[in-house]
Amino acid sequence: MNAFNAAVTQFFQIVLAPFASYPLAGLLTVSAVTGMAMTWAFGKTSHQRALRRVADQSRAQLLAIRLFRDDLTVTLRCQKELLRLATLRLLHSLPPMLVMAAPLGLFLVQLSLYYAHYALRPGDVAVVELSLAPDAWERFRDVKLEAPNSVTVETEGLRDRANRTVYWRIRPKSSEPATLRWRVGDVTIEKQLAVADAPQRLQLVSVRRPGPGFFDRLLHPAEAGFSAGTPVVGVEVHYRDRQTPIWGLHLPWWLTFFMVSMVVALMSRRGFRVSF
Repeated sequence: MNAFNAAVTQFFQIVLAPFASYPLAGLLTVSAVTGMAMTWAFGKTSHQRALRRVADQSRAQLLAIRLFRDDLTVTLRCQKELLRLATLRLLHSLPPMLVMAAPLGLFLVQLSLYYAHYALRPGDVAVVELSLAPDAWERFRDVKLEAPNSVTVETEGLRDRANRTVYWRIRPKSSEPATLRWRVGDVTIEKQLAVADAPQRLQLVSVRRPGPGFFDRLLHPAEAGFSAGTPVVGVEVHYRDRQTPIWGLHLPWWLTFFMVSMVVALMSRRGFRVSF
């Protein structure tokens, strides 16, 4: 899993590198391309004849409602048929949606590494948390954070016994990327810290180094996950949430992504001759 995550993360770094100075343009471009790709994939994996037939029947029922709007019996019958056709359209759409769910999920996870959080600026304060395995808490709860000279550790470790987690408050003094370290028994634990003078630029921000769990590694692919025998099950840095400035609004990146991709998908369906 670590090798797969590293390869995919490297690929996205290459793809998004040209947009480092233009993060909004990058997000809009990626969203538009994704919308067209989803339209094409939907056309290839769905029963297009059946969808077109359902669409034609739906238009016929809507026309009947307009023509016989004074006849309550006909109107109710048409509405009942429209409900059946809408259900049928949904059933025809499920197979392509299931086919696209996995690759789209991986795609969103990778985008979140760049668009979900800002890197720290010199002087910013952040909280770092290290979570221990249940059987390692008593032995290693006094673990010490070792930071480079470019990072100030402002507090001693604050221990949360219930969650088996130790917290520190840190403050970077310069914009150079830093590596945080802990010595846990005979194991050295490392976590990358994203710091930049211009955090609005697009760069990879790894919030969490995951534990051995499959889904933990899947959702946090930027750094290698800890092995099952390691006393640490996760290290996390709390960064500021990033938002997308568009039309005077500050939207979550994922909302911008879905809005743009859906609009482009609807606009491109005629070009791909696809019915939804």
